Amino acid sequence: MLSWLQRLLFNPKLRSVAALQQFLAAEAAHLAQRSVIDFVRNELRTLSGPAFADPKFQALLAIPRWDAFVATLADMTVLAHARLAEGPIPQPTLDARLGDLYATILAAHPPAANRPAGWDSDIAALRARLAARGGSAVRPQAVAEATASRIFPSLPLKPRDPVGDRAVFCNAFAFGLIAFNDRLRRLLVVDAVCDELTAGQRQ
Repeated sequence: MLSWLQRLLFNPKLRSVAALQQFLAAEAAHLAQRSVIDFVRNELRTLSGPAFADPKFQALLAIPRWDAFVATLADMTVLAHARLAEGPIPQPTLDARLGDLYATILAAHPPAANRPAGWDSDIAALRARLAARGGSAVRPQAVAEATASRIFPSLPLKPRDPVGDRAVFCNAFAFGLIAFNDRLRRLLVVDAVCDELTAGQRQ
């Protein structure tokens, strides 16, 4: 509860690329980890303590946790792209710089166990997604549900109710991404960030 209030009350305006990078990294980690871990704990109930203390279980859990982070960060980058596209910046520049931002955030983390080749395929997929987006609208709920649906089968447990549990899992991501998008629209200073993103082209 305190974490939620701090995020609501003390988030400063995002006036620079560095601030946007920090915001995206923190928000993606928070939503991905909270959604995966809370769901698994709730499903395991009284067995969650022994399970989370088991290194083998933790290794299995790391796969959906990393997948969720990478995918949620991509979704949030796409939403930032949509917001910044409203400002004075050419789309090719925006595509390239937001792709670079995503790559920089991932580069701060060692490759996950299920990605021994590194993050290159994830970065390429995000760049292609940005280029294909054009000026189309982005629906946070739809992209979050698609992400959660891809992650759900890799969770290290057998759901008691596959249909209902998947819906609960998807709703957690959707609620979180909608809330993120609201904060992004409230905090992001579009013209200031666009000006920094295009500064190198004017020199």
